[in-house]
Amino acid sequence: MHPLLLLTGFGSFEDVDRNPSGLLAKAFGERAPEGLDVFGIELPVTFHGSALELDRALAGLAPRVPHAILALGVHPGSGFRLERRARAVLGTGRPDVAGVHGAEVDLGGGHDLATSLDLEPLAAALRRAGAGSVVLSEDAGGYVCERIYRHVLERGRQLGVPALFLHVPPLASSPFERQHAVLRELLLEVGRVVSATSATPTTPRTR
Repeated sequence: MHPLLLLTGFGSFEDVDRNPSGLLAKAFGERAPEGLDVFGIELPVTFHGSALELDRALAGLAPRVPHAILALGVHPGSGFRLERRARAVLGTGRPDVAGVHGAEVDLGGGHDLATSLDLEPLAAALRRAGAGSVVLSEDAGGYVCERIYRHVLERGRQLGVPALFLHVPPLASSPFERQHAVLRELLLEVGRVVSATSATPTTPRTR
């Protein structure tokens, strides 16, 4: 059985009518790279709704458990950003599309969370695919992207699987076809990593 990856992106928000992260998640959900199974979904750009939809997706996959969770979001820059950590407190005053501010969202306290994946080989895979600028970032932005990153890291820990967040550039900076090729290489690299590990995902915990 092929490794199963849960891939999420976001829909439109603010002045971003066509969000490449959501387009990519849906595209790979419809046609995964050979050797992988990909369940791709588009999340709403809301602090609360994004987490709820992620949990619904995990429940809908049962009894299967993804071997990794990859979340995508768009950022204003021209390159790709592999995010290493998600903070315990959201640090932006921007409201989401429902008008909720990050300060209103209780993330349960605790410490910052970080991905268990080694980002260097993943960055190399992005560059091989023509990504150009690739940044290993310590700041996921404090907005809904960081909120969902913390959520997928929490779920990943509960399930015993790795989680990762990638910020992609807007379509005006990098066309969809190029981003598709770059993400395809990242998915294949993550698939190789999880295939090489001996850990078996556990059954999702009921919440």
